[in-house]
Amino acid sequence: QDEEDNDRDRKDDRGEGTRRSRENTSKEKEKKQLFTHNKDLLLAFVYFDQSYCGFLLEKDLEEIIYTLGLHLSRAQVKKLISKVVLRDSCLYRKLTDGSKDEVKATECEMESDHLLGNKLLLPSLTVKPESSNGAESSNLIVYNGAMVDVGSLLQKLQKSEKTRAEMELKVQALEGKMEDRTKQISNLETMSKSLTLELKENKKSLTCAEESLKVCEETKVRLEQQLTNTSEKLSSVMEEIHNVLKQGEISCEDAGKTRANGAPA
Repeated sequence: QDEEDNDRDRKDDRGEGTRRSRENTSKEKEKKQLFTHNKDLLLAFVYFDQSYCGFLLEKDLEEIIYTLGLHLSRAQVKKLISKVVLRDSCLYRKLTDGSKDEVKATECEMESDHLLGNKLLLPSLTVKPESSNGAESSNLIVYNGAMVDVGSLLQKLQKSEKTRAEMELKVQALEGKMEDRTKQISNLETMSKSLTLELKENKKSLTCAEESLKVCEETKVRLEQQLTNTSEKLSSVMEEIHNVLKQGEISCEDAGKTRANGAPA
């Protein structure tokens, strides 16, 4: 019986040990459980992390800081990034997540003057005071589960109204030009009609002139033939007259000679 009691005690001790170890592991897991305490910072990192890999490269962080317009030098940017970068990458979940018991302050937490960078040191630039959160939040409304900036939408609406008014003026000017062009086209059409009528009349007169020219050519040919015939006839008549005159002269000469021979000496 004593041995059985000892075995039972050993089994009970083992069971309690396993229970304690399980409880300790569960407590450690609960301690290590993290939650996101800075959602705005996480959203900012995720916006630039397009592949959702959980980190950003050092060169990408440099480019992001340069685009903020803080006028920081290269050394200042390197110093600022070295606080959060490890092995050329920034694991941003370490900055945004933490345990429930711990209240972590971000390692890159800066004063309000440092958030403006070197703007205050530049005399040509005037830094406008930041507006209150209430004024900024008053311009934002939630529509279909998304935040909408009413102020920017109103500005876009005003710009679109200006462009619409300008386009209407341009359309009116184009309509006036179109009316002028239609008038010019109608005038040109009337001119073309009148010119076509004149062309038809000129064609008719041309055909009449061609017909009269043909008639004149025919009469010319006929008259030329008549002239040639009359000239031939006149030439034959002239030859006959010339021959007759020659014969008359010869007969006169013969008569004169006979008279001269028959007269007394």
